[in-house]
Formats: sequence, C-alpha cells, structure tokens
Amino acid sequence: MFDVVIGIWCLIWVLNIAGFAWVTYDVIKKQKLMPESERLIWIFMAFLFGSFVAIVYALPIKLSGKYKEVELEGSEGVRVW
Repeated sequence: MFDVVIGIWCLIWVLNIAGFAWVTYDVIKKQKLMPESERLIWIFMAFLFGSFVAIVYALPIKLSGKYKEVELEGSEGVRVW
C-alpha cells in the first residue's frame, strides 16, 4: 500500500515539474508579444501549481492564439506585431 502511495506521489511530482517547465519555456521562447508582467505571473503560478496551471494556461493562451505574430502576405521580411 505504501509503495502505491509513493508511486502516485512521484507521478504527480513529475507531472508538476513537466507542467512548470513547459509553461516557462513557452512563455519565454514563444510568447514574444506577452507583457513582461504577465510572463512573470504565469511563471510564478506554474512554479506554485505546476500541471494544473499548465492546463489553465493552454486554454486561454495557446488555443486562442492570443499572442501570435501575424505576418502579412507579400511583405518582404516585414512582420506586424
């Protein structure tokens, strides 16, 4: 019984670390248009709550494309932010 509890605890711990790593990476590397204060809040919340915040982050930010770059067709290397 104790082994099962330890196994579940380790699984939750690994998922939380993975959630924190994914949110931190995505906020720093992919969300260039996100304000700095919002970046810090997402990273801090991911540190505290891990995989739960990763799920919450995925819905409004990633799936909606809130901070995506928009490229105009025919513009030669000019990006519109």
